[in-house]
Formats: sequence, structure tokens, C-alpha cells
Amino acid sequence: MLKATDISYAYHKEKVITDVNFAVKEGEFVTLLGANGSGKTTILKCLNGILRPDEGEVYLDESRFDELSRKEIACHVSRVPQEHTTVFSYRTLDLVVMGVTPYLSFGSQPQKEDYQRGRDMLRRLGILHLANRSYNQLSGGERQLVLIARALVQDTDYLVMDEPTSHLDFKNQHLLMTEIKGLTQQGKGVVTALHDPNLALKFCDKVVLIKEGRVLDWGQTEEVMTSKNLESAYGIDMVVDNATKNIEVVLAEKVS
Repeated sequence: MLKATDISYAYHKEKVITDVNFAVKEGEFVTLLGANGSGKTTILKCLNGILRPDEGEVYLDESRFDELSRKEIACHVSRVPQEHTTVFSYRTLDLVVMGVTPYLSFGSQPQKEDYQRGRDMLRRLGILHLANRSYNQLSGGERQLVLIARALVQDTDYLVMDEPTSHLDFKNQHLLMTEIKGLTQQGKGVVTALHDPNLALKFCDKVVLIKEGRVLDWGQTEEVMTSKNLESAYGIDMVVDNATKNIEVVLAEKVS
């Protein structure tokens, strides 16, 4: 289990998340929902060890993150950031194979089988044709898929993914979410942040609804994603239809 217990964090003394509690089990697909600036990315950075909470603890099973090395965390939790840039013009396949880095001993290099696994993951996501392209020359959507391929090569128990569908078109958003759902059915735990509540309603097992850095509600998706909760989180009227897995925004009529 990957668990946040009463975690809080501040940037330059300005608290951005406060007393956040929730957990992700192996085989679960959990997503964070909330308005821009609500603290979702900060929470995810705490969950993969990029940030250390000012208060509270993050646990991997019974071990606190501050008891684990970066390498130990990376062997269990992989990360897909929302944005990624590099000053080096890496070949796409080489960047994907970097996913095996936590398992390499000092001075050792990826092996032939690691590169084959990298190709397999690129093929799985439909982007094998990008293998020999420069990563820096790819589109935003292509780079996002490459980062996901790298996380799959890392082969961890948990994946922490910040806006994995950003930059993707409608088709690829749904194909990717289906792929992520398949990972949880294979036993991996996944926690994401999403902009689109409809994707969460359709694909996710649980939702953590964030408002102004605090957990407004969390639990089973259909129980948390009520019109009342979503209106509170986003500040706009919404209608939730669980039968059709659809959420519509209620727009006020224009005054003529």
C-alpha cells in the first residue's frame, strides 16, 4: 500500500496542501481531481519522494519514505511527470530504457534484453516508430507516451502519473486510460491527477477530491463524484449521470 498520512507541504512558507490522507492499494486505479492550483501535483510529488512533506508521513507498506533511499523508492514507485524537458538530445529508445536505472549496479549499463523491453513498451503504446527519433523533437503528446513507456520499463508496484492524458487527442486519451486500467488489473497500483472528471468517472476505482489543498472527499468513484461534491470542488454546477458515466456542466443562460 502507498499511503499519505496527514501530509502537509508549503512553498516559501505558503502552505499548499494540508492534512492530506488517502491510500492506494496494488490493483487500484485512484485519481486526484480538483481545480487548477488545488495542490494535486504537490501531493503526487510527495507520493513519489520528490518532495518530503513538512508534516505527516508517506508510507510504502509499513516503511516510511524517510527510511528508504531514493533507489529503494524508485524500485517500487515510478513517476510520469506532467512536463519533462532535457538539455540532451536523447534518442527516444535510450530515454525509455533509462527506466531500468534503479536496478543497475554502479558502473553497469543496460543490456540487450533491456532495449528489447523498451521496444516492446513503445510497441505496446503504438509509438515504436519513434524509437530512433530525438526525444526533444517529439510533440507534447508523443513525449507523454514516451515517459509512460519509461515508467512501464521501470516495472514498479505503483505508478504515480501527473496528467498522463495531457497533450493527447481524444482517441489517445481513451486508449491510454484503457491501458492504465489494464495495468491495475495486472496488480499494479496507479494514482493519477486528471483534469477531466469524465475520464475519472469512466475508468477509476477511487477518487480523491481536492479543494484548496485539502481532501474534500475520497473513496469509491461513484460515491465521491456527486454533483454536490464536484460543484464544491470546481465552483460550477454539474450534473452526474452514473448510468451513462457522463458529467455535464450546467451553463447559466445568457441574459439578452
